[in-house]
Amino acid sequence: MPDERVVEMVMERENCVILNTLFRGIWVVMAFCLAALVALAVLFALGALWVGDELRIASPHEPMLQHGAAPVFGVVLFASTVAPALTCLPGLVAVVAGEVLRVRSWMYYVLAGGASFAAVPLLVGAHNDDLQAVASSQYLTIFLAAGFAGGFIYWLLAGARA
Repeated sequence: MPDERVVEMVMERENCVILNTLFRGIWVVMAFCLAALVALAVLFALGALWVGDELRIASPHEPMLQHGAAPVFGVVLFASTVAPALTCLPGLVAVVAGEVLRVRSWMYYVLAGGASFAAVPLLVGAHNDDLQAVASSQYLTIFLAAGFAGGFIYWLLAGARA
């Protein structure tokens, strides 16, 4: 009789471990998607403000741009130039590495998020002659800030319990 009870307890424990692993995997995917959405929201908000300011400076006598329409045009212009370049592969590599190595540090996820988002314009659109201009521009700063935000959100949701 005690042997059956021990076997039953072991089976319950194994089922619990399997379910915990399954739910952890689902949670990691959901947290990654939410963190990516936050990072994209920050990216497009900062990008729209930056492009809107550049439009205002480029045409100081255009009343429509001077009185509030510049951010709207900024969103359209920034999204049309950035959206084709976006890829989640660098961020996914950072998340998988953090999960496999069981990294719990907020600093890892914030820096990895920033680095993975900063890698996107450098990997996708920069040729050797354009690399210096992209690396020194405000464009890269916007990508870094968005990546930092996404990395922090991922750490809050799932990274702290890696």
